[in-house]
Amino acid sequence: MRVFYLLVYAGFAALGEALVARPAIAWLRGSGLFRAALPWDVPLGAWATLLAIALAAFTLALSLRFALGFRARVPLHAAFLGLLALCIAVRGTAGEPVPPADPTSRLLDGLRTVAAELDARYAGRYLVDALALDQQLARLAPPGFRLRFRLLPLRVHVLGNASGPQLTPLAFDEPGTLYVALAADARRVWLSALTLEAGAPTVLRQTVQATAGTHSLPGRDALVPAYPGMHRAKDR
Repeated sequence: MRVFYLLVYAGFAALGEALVARPAIAWLRGSGLFRAALPWDVPLGAWATLLAIALAAFTLALSLRFALGFRARVPLHAAFLGLLALCIAVRGTAGEPVPPADPTSRLLDGLRTVAAELDARYAGRYLVDALALDQQLARLAPPGFRLRFRLLPLRVHVLGNASGPQLTPLAFDEPGTLYVALAADARRVWLSALTLEAGAPTVLRQTVQATAGTHSLPGRDALVPAYPGMHRAKDR
């Protein structure tokens, strides 16, 4: 009977974990525990994660009592079955995870904002104030990347003596970083943005070049000036 009892509760525990495993794993991956991530919208994902942890803890407690020869008390049984019922309720009421929105448009907004701010401050040479640029970017919506549950903002990384845009990620830079590559004569600036592709930091294909107080649209030739009705480059 004790073995049968153990097998029944093990089956219940496996059922409960199976019910909440998918949303819990998707939510944890999107939280950026170990590296930056672009999270999916997981309905009741946090609740599913808490229930998975609690159910595992109660299962372990019951197993230890069984191994030590103690009888499980009624409150433990009730709590275990209550958790199983909550797992069923969460899985039944939560919808399917929704893929994240493409962050490219917000990254391009950041590039345009930085380029406009740099052109506004141009006085024969570009004066790059990282703090002022970050303050301008703080007014924009973040691109959506998360790291250790924290939403990563748009921020600039200024590079000097550049001969072109920064096209490879630099160590320790997180997605949402905008590279401001300043030429040695301070009359040209190249802007690029760091995004995520297949979970790895990647520089966005679209770049912006600012020269002597004017800048190109993302992805366009810097020698072609903007004009009314011009179509912007596609985000992807």
